[in-house]
Amino acid sequence: MKKSGVALAAVGILIGVGIILSFYGNFVLFEDLIQGNGDVGIEQNLSIEAVLDDTETQTGIYAVQILDFNDETITVSIIDPLDIVIESQSINQEAYEGLFDITESGTFKLLIESNGEQVNVFGVIGPEPNEGKRALSNISLYILIAGLIGMAGVALYIVINRRKEN
Repeated sequence: MKKSGVALAAVGILIGVGIILSFYGNFVLFEDLIQGNGDVGIEQNLSIEAVLDDTETQTGIYAVQILDFNDETITVSIIDPLDIVIESQSINQEAYEGLFDITESGTFKLLIESNGEQVNVFGVIGPEPNEGKRALSNISLYILIAGLIGMAGVALYIVINRRKEN
């Protein structure tokens, strides 16, 4: 029974480390992204601004989620520092994510518009997270899965040992 207690503690620690890394990974992944939310309608737009540096990354990311989605179409535009629209999408789904090129440093704008009914939206814009940040998020998932598999293995070991004792 001592072995199963030690194994149970080990997989418990593994799961705890996985959860902590998951929270930290999400924080690191989203720390550089600027977010905003609000209502968008015929006379009301949402603009989110982010200062991006082309020496740090050449790709930006944006995402939009319609919080009270009801088949409404919204228009999302990315405006570069020279006030030129470099990306424009009509979105008729609950969530959308896209990439854009950062050709020069400055303030980029995510502009969300609707020509129909007023909807509540959430938007994010910023530099695309690098591979290291994405890997940290994936590692936490693998550690959690290993911990859960280990937990199932320890439970199976305990059940088999109890049957042998009886």
